[in-house]
Amino acid sequence: MSGMPHTLVQVPPGVQCFVGREVQRRRAIEERVLRVFEGWDYEEIIPPLFDYAEVFASEALQPKTYSFVGREGSLLALRPDFTSLLAKIAAGRLAARPAPIRLYYSGEVLRYEPPKAGRQSELYQMGLEHLGGDARAADVEVLAIAAECLQALGVAGFVLAVGHVGVFGALVEAARLDPQQVARLRARVESKDARGAREVLATSGAPAAIAEALQRLPALAGPPAVLEQATEVLAACEPARTAVLELRGVVQALLAAGLEAHLAVDLGEVRGLDYYTGLVFQAYGQGLGFDVGGGGRYDTLLARFGRPMPAVGFMLGLDRVALLLERQGAPEPESPAPARPVTQKDLGKALVDARRLRAQGARVRFGNGEAP
Repeated sequence: MSGMPHTLVQVPPGVQCFVGREVQRRRAIEERVLRVFEGWDYEEIIPPLFDYAEVFASEALQPKTYSFVGREGSLLALRPDFTSLLAKIAAGRLAARPAPIRLYYSGEVLRYEPPKAGRQSELYQMGLEHLGGDARAADVEVLAIAAECLQALGVAGFVLAVGHVGVFGALVEAARLDPQQVARLRARVESKDARGAREVLATSGAPAAIAEALQRLPALAGPPAVLEQATEVLAACEPARTAVLELRGVVQALLAAGLEAHLAVDLGEVRGLDYYTGLVFQAYGQGLGFDVGGGGRYDTLLARFGRPMPAVGFMLGLDRVALLLERQGAPEPESPAPARPVTQKDLGKALVDARRLRAQGARVRFGNGEAP
């Protein structure tokens, strides 16, 4: 037997167990979010828990995937995300269904995380995918749904921080950086380290105007007015400027809908799975130092499965949302009515009583046949 020593009653690192009130809190969150999804005419889907490993063979997902060999010899994997699975299903089982396709899900994904990272490997996600249709309208719709979910949950001070991966992508292409330089620069931009970005670019040979724009990316974050500044900063790179203009169209629609207080821009947001191609966003709440969910546009993913189609989606992490609401002092869900004890010496009569009460909708606790 290998691995860390443990007792039989311990659970492995990275997995969780919830009981009683913990479950009630989480179920109440899930029900509110799914009602919002239903209200926007999304259809629920329950995809398989595992699939062929090649479905998840992206650069970002593969190292985090739990894979195993099936009994027939195929290499299989537990799902590390829902998006890849739903893209496959849209191209396969739903191939005859016309676009746009609106699907939502709620369930667990499993991703390998080193034990020292202190992160969970078993994650419960609630999310949706908008497959096909007009890209800008779909972006606006998905962001509006994310905002409504957080409002329905009573999250105080929530913010949707929006960005566009096309900005960073266009700039590094214009800079002609090699993959190692891109990885180092991405890490510096993600951590808002302008000095570190400058150090990476110092020996890169990138054109001065492009290098200057990349160094300023970490600072292009704040209220929507940042987008005006960004168009000037990115003047030397037309594809990056075009991405900003695209994002500005989405932001203007959200502002018109009254979401200004819940909207921020972050053009230094360059993390995420490698299939994102356009809009990206993260959801934050007051009192928690990390995001509770996010999403973005992934227009090239479905082509892998033979049905090229633009797509956008997002998810909320149930564990993180529950922690956020706890820290914000959100009211507890209503406790169920107390159970009515049903105990008689005659077991048959006790069961008759219990079934009668249940038919009336009462909550019962069945006894062991002893007199009360």
